[in-house]
Amino acid sequence: MKIGSKIALFYTIITVGAIAAVVLVFYFFTSRYINNLYDSYLAEKAYLTAQKHWEKDEVDELSYYEIQQKYNELLPQAREILLNKDSIPAVTDTLNKYLDRDQQIRLFKNNPVSFVYGKLRGSALYYPDNEGNFVVLVMANNNYGYEIQKHILLLTVLLLLVSCGFIYLIGRLYSNRILQPLQHLLKDLGHIRGNNLSIRLKTLGNKDELDELIRTLNDMLDRINIAFQAEKSFISNASHELNNPLTAIQGECEISLMKERSAAEYIEALQRIATESKRISRLIKHLLFLSRQDDEILQNTEERIALLTFLRGLCLQYSRVEFKPDKDTEDIYIIGDSHLLGVAFCNLIENARKYSRDTVVVSMARSDVGTVVEIEDRGIGIPEKEISHVFHSFYRASNTREYAGHGIGLSLSMKILSVYGGKIKIESRVNAYTKVIVTFNRK
Repeated sequence: MKIGSKIALFYTIITVGAIAAVVLVFYFFTSRYINNLYDSYLAEKAYLTAQKHWEKDEVDELSYYEIQQKYNELLPQAREILLNKDSIPAVTDTLNKYLDRDQQIRLFKNNPVSFVYGKLRGSALYYPDNEGNFVVLVMANNNYGYEIQKHILLLTVLLLLVSCGFIYLIGRLYSNRILQPLQHLLKDLGHIRGNNLSIRLKTLGNKDELDELIRTLNDMLDRINIAFQAEKSFISNASHELNNPLTAIQGECEISLMKERSAAEYIEALQRIATESKRISRLIKHLLFLSRQDDEILQNTEERIALLTFLRGLCLQYSRVEFKPDKDTEDIYIIGDSHLLGVAFCNLIENARKYSRDTVVVSMARSDVGTVVEIEDRGIGIPEKEISHVFHSFYRASNTREYAGHGIGLSLSMKILSVYGGKIKIESRVNAYTKVIVTFNRK
């Protein structure tokens, strides 16, 4: 079932349910009022009946005439039963037929009693008189009241059915009007393909949830487009980087097979082939690592690494690298893979050494945000506009063409450090310095 139909059906059920509840309450109180009104007529009829039979000798002729006239006009179809209370057995049997014990008690306390006997409604009256003590029972079928109740019931059922259809129709029209912008949105989304991710959806200007949804979708499309372009660039660059050593190996083999060569020449060719093969192997390993998810990397996280001690030992492996931690710096511990963490920091240190002839300074200090590790060199620097791109795979700054490399080291380091809670950023100025700042948040 479509959303529009669901909305219309839900709206109809709720509305008709509320109307039905109101109608039922109205029918209940109307029926009760009709019955109570008829009971009051029966009680008045019982009283007139008593006056007609036992007040003739106690009132004047005019008053008795008025009593008889009212008696004749009020419920002429009513059935009457007159009982003399002094005839105890007969009275008791009759009363037991129509009234229960509580009703009889109330009756003899001079309270008129209304009762129901089958389809008849009745009223009982205890009437003490100078001629004796009497009980008057008046019963009649409330045909007129039943007809009114029947017509009210039929009318309410008919109105419920009509209102049900009418409300559903209105609900469908209203839901279609509400969902019409969503249908246009779905139509526009259907036109977006991998080759036109630059298309963006237009907001409706209503400043409602639908506009918020469109803005969210546009933001998502921006992220997808960036990721898609990065993926295309990654595949293109990876193909290019893998193609170069493969072409070199293929060319070396073809040249070596063109004619018979000495053992020394074959050894030299094999060494060149081995070098290019190692280059391919290293590149493939890096690519495979970049394709791994964070959860897969964390599966190998078993060691408790003291970062201060770890960095000090790492810096001793390189010439022109000086480790300068703050005197008050406390060691922090990272749960991770020491090999992977070494790969991340080695890439950063080797880059600093590659692009600078001066000493590379590695420092470590505590700050308000956590532990900060800085790797600073006085080398060629990075153009300001390119700093935000150097973490993309295979991206190399425009002033590094003369230096060997694949442009994958920084992206690899960033992925490893981010898995272990580190954040990395770069500050640089061309031909002045480059500072790589790695921050581990305070825990």
